[in-house]
Amino acid sequence: MANNVHQGNRNNAAAAQDDKKKKRGAGFYIGMIIAAIAIILALVFAVFMFMNSTQASNRGGAAGQLEGKTPQEIQAELDKVVGEGMFNISIASAVEFADGTSEGEVKIENSPANRYLMQVDMMLEDGTVIYESPILEPNYHIQTAKLSEDLDPGTYEVTAVFYALDPNTEQEVGQAAAQMTITVLG
Repeated sequence: MANNVHQGNRNNAAAAQDDKKKKRGAGFYIGMIIAAIAIILALVFAVFMFMNSTQASNRGGAAGQLEGKTPQEIQAELDKVVGEGMFNISIASAVEFADGTSEGEVKIENSPANRYLMQVDMMLEDGTVIYESPILEPNYHIQTAKLSEDLDPGTYEVTAVFYALDPNTEQEVGQAAAQMTITVLG
């Protein structure tokens, strides 16, 4: 019997040791995974740093404009860069409508100088959109338009929001706004 108790204790001890190994095993594997991830990140970082240092060493030249350029030539180049980023907007500052369903002379223009497509929304002070233009290419305009809301007679302060759209994707790249007054006569 003493032999059976001793063997039972040995089995219990072996089972407890196996449980410890299993517990250590899970922690061990998690530690190994974390260490592997750290090594991979270190290698990626090292490759990235090496590539950046190689690129930088292949660059040369002196900073600034070429020697001998006149101030006018330098200014012309700067003006060109600024002009490429400009977005000209044009709309009538005051528009009259005979009634809430008639056309008014909105005079929306996408200037030929713009390099972006344009779309215009007109909004009341409460945020209600009362007009949405179609997309206009540069050098296109809308002379007259009807509002999408039948407004009661009166004078309304309106914000016209001009959206600059990428010519290839039609995604918004910027916006500008102008205040205008809309008068509905009857």
